[in-house]
Amino acid sequence: MADKIKVFALAGLDEDGRDCYVIEINNDIFVIDCGQTLPDKTIPGVDALLPNFDYLIKNSARIKAYIITHGHDESMGALRHIYKYAPAPVYCTRTTMTIMEGQLAIYDQQKLHYDFKIINPSDDIIIANRRVRFFQTCHNAANSCGVAISTSLGNIVFTGDFIINFAAEESNYKFDLSMANEIAKEETLLLMAESKNADKKGYCSPKHRSADLLDSSFKAGKRLFVTCYWQNMYRIREIIRLLKKYGKKIFCYDSYTYTIMNQIVAATGTGSLTTSDFIKKEDFLRIKKNDLVILLVGQNDDIFKEIFSLVNNTNADKRIKIEPDDIFINTAVPRPSFETIATRAMDMVYRTNCEVVWLKNKDVSAMHANEDDIRFIINLFKPKYYLPVRGNYTKIMDNAKLAVSLGVGLNHMNVFVLDNGMQLIFEENKRPVVLPNEVTGIDVSPTLVDGKGVTRYDEEIIESRLKMGVDGAVVIASTISNKEKRIIAGPDCQMRGFVYVKEAEPLLKSITQIYTEEINGCLKKGGDIEATKNTIKDRIRWFIKRENGREPLIEPIVIVVD
Repeated sequence: MADKIKVFALAGLDEDGRDCYVIEINNDIFVIDCGQTLPDKTIPGVDALLPNFDYLIKNSARIKAYIITHGHDESMGALRHIYKYAPAPVYCTRTTMTIMEGQLAIYDQQKLHYDFKIINPSDDIIIANRRVRFFQTCHNAANSCGVAISTSLGNIVFTGDFIINFAAEESNYKFDLSMANEIAKEETLLLMAESKNADKKGYCSPKHRSADLLDSSFKAGKRLFVTCYWQNMYRIREIIRLLKKYGKKIFCYDSYTYTIMNQIVAATGTGSLTTSDFIKKEDFLRIKKNDLVILLVGQNDDIFKEIFSLVNNTNADKRIKIEPDDIFINTAVPRPSFETIATRAMDMVYRTNCEVVWLKNKDVSAMHANEDDIRFIINLFKPKYYLPVRGNYTKIMDNAKLAVSLGVGLNHMNVFVLDNGMQLIFEENKRPVVLPNEVTGIDVSPTLVDGKGVTRYDEEIIESRLKMGVDGAVVIASTISNKEKRIIAGPDCQMRGFVYVKEAEPLLKSITQIYTEEINGCLKKGGDIEATKNTIKDRIRWFIKRENGREPLIEPIVIVVD
């Protein structure tokens, strides 16, 4: 019997990160990647955004595999939040497994145990009685891979993140053309290729290499500060090659850097590093400065926050200070969401009068497929249908237009640009059908992670947080006794972010008076406390707006003891 296939994204389309794609073949579900992303400034108070997992939880019995293509947060970061609700075997390379287990340790989730099924980067295996083949790709995460799932209608090929680079110096970062070519000999029903750099001309390689840009700094015979994202294992490998070349030693800036470096070395065997390559904390002042590389590894904007601490001498290890004779190398190219803090942090570094080397997008390319990389992969697999994935809408459109322009049979009828939750359905002897999100009913609103845990996306919550960010907040609380019909503690009023100190006292007295009047009136009449809290909100809001034009978030709290 011919397979019926549904392909859709729970997240990852028209966005940078949160990749989570579902391949549903008959009754079996294959989930490719399960990632998270960072919020932008329109979603304050949120640490990360996850896909909506309602569909997977509801259909957990049908999930045959989570296939994690590489060890980056955008591909694996959300799995630790969903796994206990929808468990299934996790297929990934040993490198990716080591990184995933390391992340569980960092977030204190060691009690969570994945059912790992370890694969080689180019493997040929059976999952749920179906042939699944992997092919290693070249990306800045070691041992990344694409995947091809066989169906009766042809293979579904997901490229993962990749660039075409056959000159990689290490096996961890080589594109396996031989395996990809073997898969391409069979019919490709659908090719799903990344779009993140689809607007950039030419091939990514060799513009992804930074070693030549940094060589003179390592050669200079000075103490070096070097920053790098932990996710960019390729760049860390380049740094280590230079360090070995010029006989320098590593001092880990903080415990996080030390932990991450141990994980990366365990996962990749990076550069055959040994304990002799690392300087112990107690030996920091004993080693010659020009033999030392102080390495700061972090993620996202945490690196730039730590740079602020370093320059202001509020860092944990006060012995570490930037001096005028040092060279400060920043290889962490900031994302648009935190370019401002990155620029401010680096401005502070320049003020120390040290020599600064700051790699930027124009200097070195992110290891994602450019136009010619995408051309190569499309011409290799010659798909019957094409689905650009992984990227903002403009990048996905660039990818789709490129595919149509190649003259390989792809056109407006077989190249699809979808939104999250839309289903692409294939059946034998039928034209593919695209079902809009309104028909599929799949909830793709993001899941939020903040300090308290995982919560549903809620417009009211986001609106409240935005209001606090602009107009501040007022919290006023008291403890009451229903038996005694009076306030027995408080009220205590706290105001933040909307009033100057000199204006605070009269406002505080007036707000406290409004609160006390309403609570005492409610107690005297035996009224509804919740309704009274709404009245308090309205009165205080009207009063503050009249006084200074602001509309802060107002939160009256009433604790009842009897």
